[in-house]
Amino acid sequence: MCESTAYLITPEGEEKIMEYVVEVLPKEDGKIFLADLLGEEKIVDGVLKEIKLLDHKIIIEGK
Repeated sequence: MCESTAYLITPEGEEKIMEYVVEVLPKEDGKIFLADLLGEEKIVDGVLKEIKLLDHKIIIEGK
């Protein structure tokens, strides 16, 4: 499977925000749209910093 887990980096540390992510889309308003395998959707206010494909990890830095 090729799902990943999304993490949000804040001054407080790293927080897991969604598992089984299958879609990542940058939005025009500077936000990031995430969707998981079961159809759950989330919009995150942050900047995509890194995608580690081998580790199945998506790193988003919060604004």
